[in-house]
Amino acid sequence: MKARFKYRIYPTRGQKTRLAKVFGCVRVVGNDSLACCQKKYKLRENKPSNSELQKLFITQSKKTQDRE
Repeated sequence: MKARFKYRIYPTRGQKTRLAKVFGCVRVVGNDSLACCQKKYKLRENKPSNSELQKLFITQSKKTQDRE
């Protein structure tokens, strides 16, 4: 049997700002990794593993000034 829960949150203004930044960062990193996978697919190369994608995009994004 599977259980399902619904939650509703009411964030403050500051929390809304932080959530928007986090979701924006997630979207950018996700788009970058998707573009990488699509490029590899067009070149008929193997798709990078999840750990390789994390090293390429998440770790590198944290180290760059613009995406910190």
